[in-house]
Amino acid sequence: MSSLHIRSLRDVPASAWALTTAQVRDLIASPSPTPGGGSVSVLTGTLGLALVHKGASISLKRGTEDAGRRESLLDLCYKVTAATTSLSNMVDEDSQAYQRYLAARSLPRATDAEASTRHASMQEELLRATQVPLAAATEMCRALEFAETAVALSDKHLLSDIFAGALLIRGATQAVLLTVDANVIGISDADLRDALKMERVELECVAIARGEAVAKAYTSRVSA
Repeated sequence: MSSLHIRSLRDVPASAWALTTAQVRDLIASPSPTPGGGSVSVLTGTLGLALVHKGASISLKRGTEDAGRRESLLDLCYKVTAATTSLSNMVDEDSQAYQRYLAARSLPRATDAEASTRHASMQEELLRATQVPLAAATEMCRALEFAETAVALSDKHLLSDIFAGALLIRGATQAVLLTVDANVIGISDADLRDALKMERVELECVAIARGEAVAKAYTSRVSA
């Protein structure tokens, strides 16, 4: 592993998107607690969605005499662009949520009042650190729907890019949910903890089902 292309961890920009690809790689490999598995998963899903947009946008650019198909591609590109922006923001949100949790853990606890304040702050930040990956997984499940639509609408020679993107999105969805597993066990409220666990299981089921739907659509088109 090459040395960091960042002079020190204190020099790291607030957003992962302000770094070069090499800097992102080296920062992930560094001892810095962020970006961790959650942020890296969302970043991967975002790149997968970018591949979906590539397939749809090139198909649209090449033109089509089918007005209905053209309108559907335009609508798809609009939706994918919005989803890409949302996921891009969540890369940094996940890191920031975990950093705030670490800051809460560092609060003083010498007195009962301090300990109580620290516990409340930790619970608040831990909940947020669980909600962000759940929101990202929800967005990525929608992205898999977009990928299936893109497979149906796009030019055949672009299907490999779209399906590659879908595979990244599906894997990223399941990966980001591991962050939920790691965080949710620390939430004290049993009812809230169980609700979050249930949401997590449902999202993984949706991701698997939609990923399989994309694979089926892809196989059907490339074999036709």
